[in-house]
Amino acid sequence: MHEVGETGAAAVLLRRAAAGDQQAWRELVDRNAAVVWGVSRAFSANSADAEDICQATWLLLAENLDRLRDPDSLSAWLVTTARRESLRLHRARQRESPVGLDSEVLSGAESAEGPEHRVLREWTSSRLAKSFAELPQRCQQLLRVLAVAPEASYAQVSEALGWPRGTIGPKKSRCLAELRRRMLAADVPEEVAG
Repeated sequence: MHEVGETGAAAVLLRRAAAGDQQAWRELVDRNAAVVWGVSRAFSANSADAEDICQATWLLLAENLDRLRDPDSLSAWLVTTARRESLRLHRARQRESPVGLDSEVLSGAESAEGPEHRVLREWTSSRLAKSFAELPQRCQQLLRVLAVAPEASYAQVSEALGWPRGTIGPKKSRCLAELRRRMLAADVPEEVAG
């Protein structure tokens, strides 16, 4: 019964937002931001792309507020839209390639980076990042969603990734165990490795 109230509330918020109610729009975003971010982050390699995907998803919702056929399925609509935007951005990124840049320009940009970029670059070369990158793609997607939206239910994670709900818990356990195994394997003391 509680869930029916929640979905009915989404329909009311959509109608109010379509009528120009900014408070209703903010509440829609607040209620669904974690799911949209989770899907966006799961299907993108970096947070900048995930932010672009989120913005595109919210823009499409704003443009279609009064055209949604089933307002009670807002969450599913947002998940599907974010996933489609992720795929669209991925295809666009594959077509991009810098033209006319030589390696001196690129290396000069690296040396001029600020401290926050150096820290980020060092982190990405860390043992955790390397171990995470070695995981199968599905494990990476699941762990990204769980990391960026820890409060999301297994039902929401299932919807975000398009996986059966009953597989989320067992897959999470296997992925975390594999990540732990890879990290321990990478933790070779210098005196042994030398």
